Amino acid sequence: MNMLLQRLLLTIITIVSSVNVFSQDNIASHPRLLLKADEEKKIEKMINEDVNMALVHNAIIDYCNKAINEPPVEHVLQGKRLLAKSNLAFQRVFYLSYAYRLTNNERYLKRAEKELITVCKFKDWNPQHFLDVADMLMAVSIGYDWLYDALSKETLDLIEKAIIEKGFTHAKNDRYNGFYKRTNNWNQVCNAGLVMGALAIYEKNPKLSQKIIKSSVESVPLAMEAYGPDGAYQ
Repeated sequence: MNMLLQRLLLTIITIVSSVNVFSQDNIASHPRLLLKADEEKKIEKMINEDVNMALVHNAIIDYCNKAINEPPVEHVLQGKRLLAKSNLAFQRVFYLSYAYRLTNNERYLKRAEKELITVCKFKDWNPQHFLDVADMLMAVSIGYDWLYDALSKETLDLIEKAIIEKGFTHAKNDRYNGFYKRTNNWNQVCNAGLVMGALAIYEKNPKLSQKIIKSSVESVPLAMEAYGPDGAYQ
């Protein structure tokens, strides 16, 4: 999954770096992250034509059918990390949102919304270990973006507030934002989560989102040096 997020961030950086100002006028409507509107049709075609794609799709649906009956994640640290819970929330929201978009089954929507509400009401996303924040940002950003037209206004407002207060605010704090200067995967994963959050709520807070994106564009080249000179991670 980290490789997918790294590729996403590189794509974002390429787009953002090609314009002087990332304005609200040229951002796509929701959904805009990873799987855009109407691209479900392409996936449906692949499922019908490729047995391996069908296996992946069915595995995700099976996972979601089981997740419906599971309680939402809890704010429980393992040592100094919330990462296991953040990873679980990300997987659930990602898969449930996908399942809803491909099937229009309201059960998946309601279960995804339940997970989103739960994690957004956490006291924090453990900024002391910012990877935990990054993964939670990815979870709520995907859910917010992919389910935007189906979520209640109260849930959308809650997610927007959480992205800013539990994510962006801590990214500005020198106590927690050392990832900006790192040369390893912390840099890429943390920046990926922040950029996904910025793109998810961009039209609601464009100035703050622009600052988050700008900081990530300036930071990520530090980590990319680790892939030189021939594209392999050192």
